[in-house]
Amino acid sequence: MLNVRQAAELLNVSQMTVRRWTNAGLLVCFRIGKKRERRFHLSDIQQFIEGKSPSSQTQKTFAGKADHRVALGFGGLDVPDGTHLAHLYTHLSESLGVQAFFVRQGIENKETVMVVSPQDRREKLLSAMEQDGLDVAELVRKNRLIHGSGRQSLVQMTEYISKAAASAQGRFRLIGDMSWTLQKKWSEENIRTLEEITNTRLCPGSLFLCQYSLAEFFGTQIMMALETHACALYKGKLKKNLL
Repeated sequence: MLNVRQAAELLNVSQMTVRRWTNAGLLVCFRIGKKRERRFHLSDIQQFIEGKSPSSQTQKTFAGKADHRVALGFGGLDVPDGTHLAHLYTHLSESLGVQAFFVRQGIENKETVMVVSPQDRREKLLSAMEQDGLDVAELVRKNRLIHGSGRQSLVQMTEYISKAAASAQGRFRLIGDMSWTLQKKWSEENIRTLEEITNTRLCPGSLFLCQYSLAEFFGTQIMMALETHACALYKGKLKKNLL
């Protein structure tokens, strides 16, 4: 069996992160000895990397190439396939604009697109899509569009995303306005954990864009967003790791 250090090395994260994941029930561990030290089966680590949680044995193999670049849908910007990027925005109109272009690009690419955001903002996006000629109901029926307000717990949210990704017929892209986590009263630690888990499951055929409002997130929360994403979009410019 593996100890915490060995598990962290396999997952390419810190030992503290491994402890957080076990505390949250996301990563299976066994406690041994009087000190209740954590131990891990290699098979559980492998399942975690593949996107399987203790209560979900769903696996998804994406169609894509590691050297392929994917269009974001706005500003002529593209990123390497399998990228996890952040968008820091100051005004809601900017957030919704990026969402609209990002989603349309995914629909045009025949991808499955997932949108996670507060209900009132999501309704504005869906209304704009309808006005732009997209049949939202039909896209949902065909599983081309999945949308929701997020889940109450970290485990539920990772399950939600994993199942959505597994249901995709081809490529999968997700955009999330992370303000939903504030409405659900998530801690900064849980938000970080969700972002870190996303990083362990990135692969060709997937694209994740997480939006952070500079009017709602502050200080260490914004630093966390920058630390957990490979690149960030700010004021229309895409930069690799702003830190």
